[in-house]
Amino acid sequence: MSAPSRRIVVTRQRWYPSPPAVDLDLAELTQLIQPACPGAAVIERTPTEGGFANANYRLVLTGRTAPLLIRFFVRDAGAAPKEFALNKMLVGRGLPVASYLHVALENPFTGHPFAVRDWTDGERLEIIARDLTDEAMDRAGRSVGSVLARIHAITFAQTGFFDAELHVAEPASMGSDGLVEFLTLCLVDGRGAQRIEPAVVRALLAFVEREGHILDEWRGSPCLVHSDFGGSNILMRRTDWRWEVASVLDWEFAFSGTPFFDFGNLLRPPLGQCPGFETAVVAGYRAGRGALPDNWRKMSLLVDLYNWADFLNRPQASAAIIADATARIEHTIAMW
Repeated sequence: MSAPSRRIVVTRQRWYPSPPAVDLDLAELTQLIQPACPGAAVIERTPTEGGFANANYRLVLTGRTAPLLIRFFVRDAGAAPKEFALNKMLVGRGLPVASYLHVALENPFTGHPFAVRDWTDGERLEIIARDLTDEAMDRAGRSVGSVLARIHAITFAQTGFFDAELHVAEPASMGSDGLVEFLTLCLVDGRGAQRIEPAVVRALLAFVEREGHILDEWRGSPCLVHSDFGGSNILMRRTDWRWEVASVLDWEFAFSGTPFFDFGNLLRPPLGQCPGFETAVVAGYRAGRGALPDNWRKMSLLVDLYNWADFLNRPQASAAIIADATARIEHTIAMW
């Protein structure tokens, strides 16, 4: 008999005490944006909402009606060249991403790599989803699914992690053996062992060894995975009385993998519990020629265990992250 269902709400805003910040004054910001907007001066700086790995600011300039966004790579400076290359590729393929106007691997004030791009008007999916009608939710979900199919249509020769030129420089297994190995690394040998009960780890490893074989059944090509494809990184705008994807943000974690990583992230609570959303996303994905096997949802739950283990193994993990990760692991096993 299955365990009784319980509603688990995962809210990223409570995971982090505050978003990253880069303390530059208006004159310093003005100097940084000169290659993109010669002669303009920054007269207003406002932190954006939703980002937790890097610092993003909306800038208002003299002599320019439209604002800009400046993005500082705070968490991992090494991720910047990869994101710059991805942005160029995605823009070239017509994906809904904002083109960078200027990029630099360092700045003279803090040293962080940064990028300047046009501002994209829109609202985060995680915000608008709270109040959408059934019809609006269906259209929004179909738009998200269609864009995700276009992302996954970009394929590679093998799974793994990119270098600055988008070559798979670090091949990695993402089948059942890779999952067991990663869970062991994070939760037995890593920091996660101090943050989750040993009995839960034993149950998790036994579960994956028993059920993980379904990951090996996937025969699709390795594809581009956003890896943080959730409501905070999907910007929506209303056009002709319907919501459509305006831009997909924050590509620094992207890699070559399977589609199920992005589905697992996208369909976490609370977004995945919105009535009709999952059905609409899948309909949009398949209409966009995205292929999904019958057991795609189980595959998505399995690969999302990579993420929950990674959260538990990070150098800094708040009590909220630990609680949510543990709850999701236990829920996946109980409701299988």
